[in-house]
Amino acid sequence: MMNVKQAVAAAIAYMGEFQDLIPSQNVRLEETELDEKSGDWLITLSTIENPIVGSRSYRVFYIDSDTGIVKSMKKRIGI
Repeated sequence: MMNVKQAVAAAIAYMGEFQDLIPSQNVRLEETELDEKSGDWLITLSTIENPIVGSRSYRVFYIDSDTGIVKSMKKRIGI
């Protein structure tokens, strides 16, 4: 089972694979949670969406805690 540091590293690496589509300026860790039911890590990262106004974009990564595979990434609205 992967620990939280490994899960965060997996989320950052996954986001880096889409650097042409996702703004990756100033990546910041916002939240971590281990879902007891599914066994997935839920890692929330934010990046600067608009540097002029400083708005951030939030994404939640669902990561299998046994394999380290990112199962999904969802844009989070309303933080």
